[in-house]
Amino acid sequence: MSTTLLSHETPTAPTPAAPVTPRLYRSDHLAELVQPSAGPRLWLVNLAAGVAEPDPMALLDVNERAKATAFHSSLDRAHYMASRIALRRILGAHLGRAPEDVQLSRADCPVCGAGHGRPVVMGSSLRFSLSRRAGYCLIALARTAVGVDLEVHPAVEVADELATTPHPREQALLELAPSERRPAVFARIRARKGAYLKGLGTGLAMGAAHDYAGEGTELPGWRLNDVVAPTGLAAALAIKDTS
Repeated sequence: MSTTLLSHETPTAPTPAAPVTPRLYRSDHLAELVQPSAGPRLWLVNLAAGVAEPDPMALLDVNERAKATAFHSSLDRAHYMASRIALRRILGAHLGRAPEDVQLSRADCPVCGAGHGRPVVMGSSLRFSLSRRAGYCLIALARTAVGVDLEVHPAVEVADELATTPHPREQALLELAPSERRPAVFARIRARKGAYLKGLGTGLAMGAAHDYAGEGTELPGWRLNDVVAPTGLAAALAIKDTS
C-alpha cells in the first residue's frame, strides 16, 4: 500500500483523548433512560438478546415494518427490529410517549434537498442517531445535531484495498500503521468520519475523502470523540458544538 502525503506534511499519531463510554441498554431498566445528563447520552444495545415483546411489529411504524419484512435473513430482521424498538423506548421515555407513538421522519438533505437527511422526531427538538453493526447497536440522544457510527474491523486485505478512499491525511495514518493494526485504524477512521457525516445529515454525498476526521482535527462547530466499543468494532460520536 502506498500513500502520497500532502506537501510539507509529516503525519503524526497524536495521543488520543479518552474515549466516551456508552451505557449498556437494558429493556428491564427503563427508568435509567431518563437520568439527568448535561451532554449527549449514549447507549450500547446488545442485539443478541432479541426483543422481549409479545408483538414487536406493533411498536414499529409502517416504514419500519416494511423494512423489517424485506430482510431475507431472520437474524438481520431480528437485529433490525431490536434496534428500532430500543430507539423507540429511549425516545419514548424522554418524551413521555409510548414507543409506538413516537413519530419519526427525515429532514431534507443539506446537499441535494431531498428528504433523506438526518432522522428527526416529529414535534420535538430531540436529536438522535443510530448505528447497527455485528450484533450491536449504538444510539445517541442530544439537544443538538448528533451522529454516531459503529464499524467492524475489516480483514487486512480489505483495509489495504480501501486505503486510498479516505482523506489524504487519513491515508497517511493508515500508511504509518503496522499491518496487524491497520484494520483497527481503518475502522476507527471510518467510524469518526461516519459519525460526523451522519451528524451533518449528508451521509457520503460529498465523498469519504471530503473532510479529515482524524485525531487532533478541529471540525468547525463540531466535537468528535471515540467511543468504547466491543472487541472487533470501532465507534465514534460527533456532536454539534453549541458553546
